[in-house]
Amino acid sequence: MVNKNKLLFCLRSVVSFGLLFTLLWIMRSSIKDIAGILQNSNKFFFALGFLLNISLSLLLPLRLKYLMKGQDIDMTFSDALYLTYIGYFFNNFLPTAIGGDLVKAHYASKKTNNNIASYAAIAADRLCGLVSVIALALVGLAFFGNSLGNKKIFWAVILMASALIIFLVILLNKKIVHNHNPAKSKLFNAIARNFSKLYNAINSYKDRRWIVVKSLYLSIIAHLGAVFTIYIFIVAMDGDINFIKLFLIVPLVWTLSMLPSLNGLGVREGAFVYFLKGDIGADMAFTVSMLWLGMIIVFSIIGGVLHLLYPVEAKNKEDSSC
Repeated sequence: MVNKNKLLFCLRSVVSFGLLFTLLWIMRSSIKDIAGILQNSNKFFFALGFLLNISLSLLLPLRLKYLMKGQDIDMTFSDALYLTYIGYFFNNFLPTAIGGDLVKAHYASKKTNNNIASYAAIAADRLCGLVSVIALALVGLAFFGNSLGNKKIFWAVILMASALIIFLVILLNKKIVHNHNPAKSKLFNAIARNFSKLYNAINSYKDRRWIVVKSLYLSIIAHLGAVFTIYIFIVAMDGDINFIKLFLIVPLVWTLSMLPSLNGLGVREGAFVYFLKGDIGADMAFTVSMLWLGMIIVFSIIGGVLHLLYPVEAKNKEDSSC
């Protein structure tokens, strides 16, 4: 048993740090390009931006704790913090920036011994994030929509907002899951039953609106803080950009990073350059993207270490109240 535990520990070490070093290797060619700009920048502002974003990241575990409570799961803040950071870690190695949510849901179900409720809470957690991002984009659009040189950006925001509204309307319509006809396939029926349970679990938040309101409030504060962090980075490099305009640009970058990629790597950096170069220049915009990538790597390292040192073990059924 001891040898088996040592083997598993070594395997987790290889996987965790091997993947992290792969990510660092991918970005190696960018170091020289940003060195000059960083050398002449205000280091205090950089440190302030990093500390601010790390502090605000603690709001997301609190949001997850609230949403778990909405599924009658009394999750501790430390468990929610653990799940949040391993989500950051696995986001780097699964398709799109939301791949880590599946891992979070899997480990949450092991911690709570309640699959449906755990997956519903993680799905609601992601939706709260999306709603707050789109809300900020609409604020930016209200202020800068008429001044955009590229009308495609304007319509991209409107399309994203419309798609999200339609999705939420469909999601919150309980009649949909009751309109399917039983099939002969046992596998299909089993999938349909589980989907129906998940659908109903997500809909249960309609009866706990205060939890949703608090979760959305935390999301907006966290995303506002992230936008302000990017503004601090730009100011540290003597860049000049209207802070409100970042409400439009940053949510667009985050949304594009959800396209199929390695946690948005490449897509996110390209979007930063595309949307910011008109105001601060391509070099500074690229440096901003590298600083943000640095934040992601810091969170990933924390998540990787937590995953390595504290592997999740399934909760005993007799210990579960769910």
